[in-house]
Amino acid sequence: MFNISLEHGYSLTTMAAVAGAAILLAGVFYRRAFAMLRPWQWYVLFALRAAAIVLIVLLLFRPVLSYSRHLQQQKAIVFLLDTSRSMGIADDATGVTRFNQARSQIEKWREELGGDFKLCLLGFAQRVQPLEGLQQLAALRPDGESTSLCAALDSAAKMFKPDDVEALVMFSDGAQNAAGDPLLQAKQTGMTVHAVGVGTARQSDVSYRDVQLAGIDCPDRLLLDNLAKITASVEGIGLLGRVIKVVLQEDGKPIGEKELTLDAIEGSQQVTFDFRPATAGRHTYTVGVPVVAQERIEQNNRRSAAALVVEPGIRVLYVEGTIRPEYGAVVQRFLAKDPDLEFYALVQTRPNFFIKRTNIPGLALDGIPSEPKTIEQFDVFILGDIDASYFRPEQQDLFVKRIRSGAGLLMLGGYHGLGPGGWAGTPVGDILPMRLGNRQVGQITEPFLPVLTPDGVRHPIFSGISGFFPTQQRGAAIAGLPPLDGCTRVESARPGATVLATLPEALGSMPLMAVAPSGRGRAAVFCGDTTRRWQQAVRAMDRESPFLRFWGQTVRYLVGRESAIEAAAGVVVATDKAYYRPGEPIVISAVARDAEGEAARGAGVVAKILGPGGRPDQVELSAVPGPGGHYSGRFEPDASGRFEIAVEARLGESTIPAEKLVVEVGRPNMEFEQLNLNDKLLGRIASATGGRYVHLSTADHLLGQFDRSLQKRRQYVERRLYWPPLCWVLFLGVLTTEWILRRRFQLR
Repeated sequence: MFNISLEHGYSLTTMAAVAGAAILLAGVFYRRAFAMLRPWQWYVLFALRAAAIVLIVLLLFRPVLSYSRHLQQQKAIVFLLDTSRSMGIADDATGVTRFNQARSQIEKWREELGGDFKLCLLGFAQRVQPLEGLQQLAALRPDGESTSLCAALDSAAKMFKPDDVEALVMFSDGAQNAAGDPLLQAKQTGMTVHAVGVGTARQSDVSYRDVQLAGIDCPDRLLLDNLAKITASVEGIGLLGRVIKVVLQEDGKPIGEKELTLDAIEGSQQVTFDFRPATAGRHTYTVGVPVVAQERIEQNNRRSAAALVVEPGIRVLYVEGTIRPEYGAVVQRFLAKDPDLEFYALVQTRPNFFIKRTNIPGLALDGIPSEPKTIEQFDVFILGDIDASYFRPEQQDLFVKRIRSGAGLLMLGGYHGLGPGGWAGTPVGDILPMRLGNRQVGQITEPFLPVLTPDGVRHPIFSGISGFFPTQQRGAAIAGLPPLDGCTRVESARPGATVLATLPEALGSMPLMAVAPSGRGRAAVFCGDTTRRWQQAVRAMDRESPFLRFWGQTVRYLVGRESAIEAAAGVVVATDKAYYRPGEPIVISAVARDAEGEAARGAGVVAKILGPGGRPDQVELSAVPGPGGHYSGRFEPDASGRFEIAVEARLGESTIPAEKLVVEVGRPNMEFEQLNLNDKLLGRIASATGGRYVHLSTADHLLGQFDRSLQKRRQYVERRLYWPPLCWVLFLGVLTTEWILRRRFQLR
């Protein structure tokens, strides 16, 4: 059935009326010229004018011809054939590999289904290989380093429309070891998926002998010098009572060994290694067992995992005697946002009643802790505007003992802190690097910027932010940092203390910040109490703030985590993990600093990546919110293996040197870690899509599931009765011809 409609919604009557009226008006205007022309000349001019009107009407109303037609076509059956390395094993009595068994089944079905269906083939392992037809079956090999059922299902969904496909038929052993959820991916295809299991459960073969590392439980991050556990899952088949050695290696060097007696119970046996990582950085931990006699497969006797060994987190106890803006700034904008810190903040709202805020699960404090076990949990203590009378002498002794054993202490200025808080002569006051004075020592209320001493400029606390502050020789190199509103007076620095900052000379050059050792720990005093303005005002102007780095570097210095930082250009690169599953994106982070050691804003940061096949790639990293100089990007590896990542930054005319790191995607012999047929996963995939799961030995039962009738459907077709480029060309041609003829016929 044919139908003509207009795109703008008007009726054909309206279009005809407009065209007729315009042509009629053109005829009226041309009537006066009739007596001056021969009849054929008049007819030609009038016809040209009418044609121009018709073209304009077509462009304005845009008529469309629509009709439907019935089509018959064959549906497609799409074969998904697993080409991973685990399909290359022969684990049944025939001695034929899993892959060759599946390929033979597809070739058999080719003869039976080819007349009724369009047959398509996709080979898949970690990537998908579309083939033009089943005649290319012979070119496939089971050589993939990993298995991604998700990639196979996703590619099929992108290449075919559900209405055109009778079914997807997946031949696999179900050894999914790449990223993604194949069950969810199967549902999203909108197609029926039949799964054909290839392989056997090796336990059913009484002659089979094998020992394998079925799993390794290794955290992504381990804490330096802290007890770590790595658990290996060892499975023995046909080796009841055999005693084997299980060895743990770190970067190829043995660090642990245990003996295990294999049992006959189905499932894995657990072997746990306890050790203390001694070196920070990325390490590869490998658990292996020796090859035993009559063992068929040797590739599954080792299993590796990568982990990052990092400094342990820092626990901070922060106590304030009053609710003041400095408390909110330190807690909300520093402690709560630093991923390396666990904190417990107490602020007194009335005598001996504290409001608490913490990110430490399971820890509840009723007030200032007085139990040694609780105090020893913390690495750094920050004491704000709180009077010494709230700490009993024996309680202070416990704090001092913890500090001398390796913790850090920072005391802040305030109207009830330092000297005005009565801390002089107390156990805590005696380990501070300043002589505090008595309760009447007073406050300085004039605004000022701290003046860094030569020691302060070089000190880790001010690393990368010293340019915000004046020194004894120059003003601030980076303008715009708001001054402190004031500070608490002290008498002087103690002998042996290192003074990092002072008041300006006009205010007396009093020590403002100083540090000193205390046993194995460190103590510091900062007399100011309004650093919140360093964050608020500077961020309001969209400029980098020294607030986070000042507090972060102070806390880390007090707990002994500082390193000698030189003011030099450089890039520090990291990834979110040390090991990635095949198909899992790598998140690359970088911090770029310029020649002054400051954050390199607006730099062009590029990660150059060299994959296992030697093919180079690169990713542009984008600036991320937060402190300046931070960049991030994502890279999706296309293969398993070792990837070398080098990140460099371009800042103006200079290039900041690159830093390199290496990450692993997949593991060697990963395909041989789980060799049993995973019929449960394949069955769930089929069931979730309305399909069936069958083993290869009974796969012919699937033939009855296919609807062999031709697909009939009605196709709706729309054809435009106009084409704007052609209509405009014809319109200009008609008008030009009319104008030339009018001149030739001597008409105006």
